[in-house]
Amino acid sequence: MDPVIITEAANATAERLTGWTPREFTWGPLHRRGRRMLGGATWILFPNGTATFDATVVSRDDNSTWVIWHVDLLDRDGTTLGSLAGEHPVEGDWRKFVKTMPSNGEHYRFRALATFDKALWDDIAALKMYSSC
Repeated sequence: MDPVIITEAANATAERLTGWTPREFTWGPLHRRGRRMLGGATWILFPNGTATFDATVVSRDDNSTWVIWHVDLLDRDGTTLGSLAGEHPVEGDWRKFVKTMPSNGEHYRFRALATFDKALWDDIAALKMYSSC
């Protein structure tokens, strides 16, 4: 695995909404060494402290992986409030999300479920995703 981490913020911060309306954070295309996460990768956060991720990844090599090391929750000043925690820890790390890509050129759906401290809801203004492949 390449030790270089791709750090990307969503292309726009979420609009502050009230009630049970989710907040959506979307990324443009990300790429590194022949592996791509297509544009439109989206984290959706809900006020009850749950989150979903949906993306499409592809690699030019067989048996590749895309790793999201962690996703930070940021306030409007860019201060880190916390991180998303995965429903199923990878290698004991609750903040890590992994998608394997067995065959080159194939598009794979990368989906994940996560949670966060719902007490942070009113302060969340942006997400920063740290990933590598």
